Amino acid sequence: MKKALRYLGRLWFLILLSLFVWHAGVSYAGNPVMGAKSTAMGTAFSAIADDPSAIASNPAGITQLTGTNIYGGPTFVIPSTTFKSPSGQREKTEFQIFYPPQLYLTSDAAGKDFVVGLGIFSPFGIGGRKWNSDGLTRYLSVKDQVATVDINPTVAYRVSPSLSVGFGFDAMYSKKEASKKVNQSLLGAADGDAALKADGWGVGFNAGILFTPVERLSFGLAYRSKVKIRHDGHIDLDNIAPPLQSLFGDSGFRTDVSTTMTFPDIITLGAAYRPSNDITLSLEIEEVRWSSFKNADIDVEHKIPQAGFTDTSTNLNWRDSWLFKAGAEYKVSERLSLRGGYAYIQTPVPESTLDPGNPDSNQHNVSVGFGYKTGKNVIDFFYMAGFYTNRKVENNILSGAYNNFVHYTGVSVGHKF
Repeated sequence: MKKALRYLGRLWFLILLSLFVWHAGVSYAGNPVMGAKSTAMGTAFSAIADDPSAIASNPAGITQLTGTNIYGGPTFVIPSTTFKSPSGQREKTEFQIFYPPQLYLTSDAAGKDFVVGLGIFSPFGIGGRKWNSDGLTRYLSVKDQVATVDINPTVAYRVSPSLSVGFGFDAMYSKKEASKKVNQSLLGAADGDAALKADGWGVGFNAGILFTPVERLSFGLAYRSKVKIRHDGHIDLDNIAPPLQSLFGDSGFRTDVSTTMTFPDIITLGAAYRPSNDITLSLEIEEVRWSSFKNADIDVEHKIPQAGFTDTSTNLNWRDSWLFKAGAEYKVSERLSLRGGYAYIQTPVPESTLDPGNPDSNQHNVSVGFGYKTGKNVIDFFYMAGFYTNRKVENNILSGAYNNFVHYTGVSVGHKF
């Protein structure tokens, strides 16, 4: 009997820990939360970079700004996911709205060729999914949410009329929350509850070049470094099965945990062409090196070897992802501009490790928006629809088909002092 309990306990906790996989919210990233103008143009902005949100896309671009500028506003991300099991059962995520931040400041007070700036934004998104606590996915994911916020002081210098360079320092905060049910039927008990919360800080840098060889053509090259973050937090277990309570002292248990994850580096290359004073066209290619997500290792402070409650490692095997973007702007008048864009985002998540916490797939983003200037003020608006390809998976986690869709919308308001 003791051996059976030890085996069941070990199985229970290994399943529990191994499935708290650390996703980076890539499903809702695609970088559509940097600024309303850039997002309306499909985020193909590195070779344009002519508003303060250039701090996020290509810091060299802020040399195009004069005076002191503030730019930012609210962004709303509204995701939905439907899961269909091989037997035809369906489940849909609960309604949620996420609010990634975007705020930028720039100033040329140090000299006309030297501009400093500060950006606060979400480089890898804020989002997640919330499933029914009694539904099909409950033993893998009930809630899985992630938040990333970057504080990015930046400097840029105009080397010549056609060449600018920029550099920034990143202090990035990341927070993870996840919960799930635990199947205790083999122990003759109702489902248990498990929840994880952890957060941490990491540092990195970004750099960019803006080159304008002729008046109507420009190129942008930007790099954002990897950021390694150690997350510290805790796991809470509740409604532990009676046969296991003697090992944990009660029906509830808490232990501190830690894990280290490396957010990927990003390389962006873009080109912009202005066939007339009223039209701007842009193209961009970007590589996000998600292969930095190879494993999810969790270190447990209070180990209980009798129940197999120890450190764990879960294979993720994410791969590098490519993004292809295009954008356009038409100036109707000196005050009003109309914009549109498209982005294709390749999923980094392989079939073998995909689960309900992040059932990602290839994504097509279609965006529209406008900008309106009056005096020293500007207001930019965007709407983006995120269409995901339907994805059917067969793996050892949860086989089935996933269908995702995301609404993005937001406003950026700017003022020049």
